[in-house]
Amino acid sequence: MYTPGFPPPTYQNQPPHGSQKRKLRLAPVLLVCALVVAAIAAVVTITKQNNAKKAEYEKQQALFQEVNAYQNVYLPNIYVDGIHIGGMTPQEAIDTVINNVRQRQNSWNVSITYQGHTFVTINYDMLGVHTDEQVVYDLLRGAFELGHREDANQSKLDIDSLKENPYQLYTTQSSINTTQLDQILEQITAHFTFAPTDAKLVYFYPQSWEEPFGIQKESYGSSLDSTSVRRQVLDMASKGESGSIELQPQLIPPKVTESDVRKDVTLIGECITPIDPSSTTARTDNIRVAFSRYHGKEVLPGETVSFNKIVGPRTMENGFQMAIEYANGLSVPGWGGGVCQASTTIYKAALTANLEIVSRTSHSDKVTYTEFGQDATVYYTSGRKIDFSFKNNTNGKIYIMARVEQTGKNKYQCVVRIYGHTLGDGVEYKLRTQTVETLIAPLMPEYQEDKNHEFVTYKDEEPHLVRKARDGFINETYLQRWENGVLVSEEMISRDTCKARAALYYTGTKNR
Repeated sequence: MYTPGFPPPTYQNQPPHGSQKRKLRLAPVLLVCALVVAAIAAVVTITKQNNAKKAEYEKQQALFQEVNAYQNVYLPNIYVDGIHIGGMTPQEAIDTVINNVRQRQNSWNVSITYQGHTFVTINYDMLGVHTDEQVVYDLLRGAFELGHREDANQSKLDIDSLKENPYQLYTTQSSINTTQLDQILEQITAHFTFAPTDAKLVYFYPQSWEEPFGIQKESYGSSLDSTSVRRQVLDMASKGESGSIELQPQLIPPKVTESDVRKDVTLIGECITPIDPSSTTARTDNIRVAFSRYHGKEVLPGETVSFNKIVGPRTMENGFQMAIEYANGLSVPGWGGGVCQASTTIYKAALTANLEIVSRTSHSDKVTYTEFGQDATVYYTSGRKIDFSFKNNTNGKIYIMARVEQTGKNKYQCVVRIYGHTLGDGVEYKLRTQTVETLIAPLMPEYQEDKNHEFVTYKDEEPHLVRKARDGFINETYLQRWENGVLVSEEMISRDTCKARAALYYTGTKNR
């Protein structure tokens, strides 16, 4: 019992005796509970550990199964030269790839052709190309390592990686040796390499009247770009693409074509004059002789052609005969009668060829074979000469052809053709003559002795009329230039006077 003023007993704070006993009775219970809890925790921990081990085991088993599935074959998504070898055994892959390499070696070719002709077929052997099979084995061995590593996890990484990114491998071929290819292309190039040939005039053959010129036709040259062909062959070889290459030679045009040559031998002037049916054989033959001296003549640029120089004197020794000619309005016999028709025909041809006329004289009277003013008289004796000449005022040669043509029974005509450089497309020259003045014939007749006594012999005979009185006239002749049927210019080239003639009578010279 507590007494005030005395300190509390030392056991004052101890639980009552009865409480101590109760605590002592609870201790075993708590200990048991603790042990139970610890046991439960241990069991839980062991269970978790066992489950983890089981999961890891199952995971490892699945990994081993996935990896072991490819133990003797290549992983999927592995390609060699585009061939899928996934799932193949090493030997199967070797056989497949090697066979493909050999087939590629033997099957590739490129033909070089031109217009249906094959020059050569190129193959890998000709290019020195082959594949080292030992290299192929090494390549396949390296590919087999994927998925077959000592570390299964690394193999698993290979498998997963190939699912996303296929593995592409290519066998390599040896370097191309172009020596044989270059030799072949050199030979082919030589076949296609030649210079063009210009057209040219080979001959002037006037005996061939319709086609007097022999022209060598032009030919095209050729070249070949062998560099381009070589590049195509090597490109196809590197890609393994077979096929053919059609050669494309380049044509080289000539500088001078046949049409160019023909421009220099174009018919630039022509004239046809009719021979009067009353013309004697001797007269016609004289024209033939004169023409024979012109026929086939080539005239150089700047050269002047003189009728009298070319034809020569009208003598028997020079091939001429006596024939009727015009003199003072009369038809009289003379050596070389008829040559004026030859000179006139040449004159008109020269005019229509637009050549320069150097010397020309008209007749004093009309002629039967052309209009007065379009004629050119000539004369050649020891004491007197009248010439006709023209000049080649072009930049090239001119060629002359002349002949007497028979057009029917006892019908003949003179033809002169002049060839040279073309006057131009659609260009031609024509002559126009017009009378600008008439001259009245004299009223008083003329008398002349008939010294040859052809019509009158005696003085007391009636005079014989040999020429009627005839008015004269003045003609102007113009050279016209036509282009495509249109008259573009006109130039007067001559003004000629046909004399008025009094009546002419022959009188006798003898007394009876």
